[in-house]
Amino acid sequence: MLEKIKQLIQPILDEHDVYLDDIEYVKEKNEWYLRIFIEKNNGHLDMDTCVAVSEAISEMLDREDLIDEEYYLEVSSPGAEKPLKTLEKVQEATGEYVYIQFKNPTQGMNEVYGTINSVEDTRIELQYMVKNIKKKCVIDYNDIAFIRLAVKF
Repeated sequence: MLEKIKQLIQPILDEHDVYLDDIEYVKEKNEWYLRIFIEKNNGHLDMDTCVAVSEAISEMLDREDLIDEEYYLEVSSPGAEKPLKTLEKVQEATGEYVYIQFKNPTQGMNEVYGTINSVEDTRIELQYMVKNIKKKCVIDYNDIAFIRLAVKF
């Protein structure tokens, strides 16, 4: 179903100069949510664009009637601290500051904030700070429980 929705919304996204960052259909507290996360191709996503895309998608979904149960449609930006859900997204984030939670302690840490220096195969080189000292480590993507972009203060 999500693949069909992706195909149907693509012309709407193209028309508004945005791209699909992620899509999910989830049940939370007995309510279904279709969440569509979009980003601007160039620049920052503004509220007017988000509303216009949401309205166009809502009309298309009503017309196509792909989803049997009642659901809420949410169209938004994934935000400044968006999760990096695939290795490809991690590769695209090379040079970015991230937050990582490990499946098992790695170099004595359960989590770390740092900058992705490089990604080769499934190995991620990360630069991070410990007591104002720059350190580097190599992490296997398969050892990561969760990774997202992070805002540096």
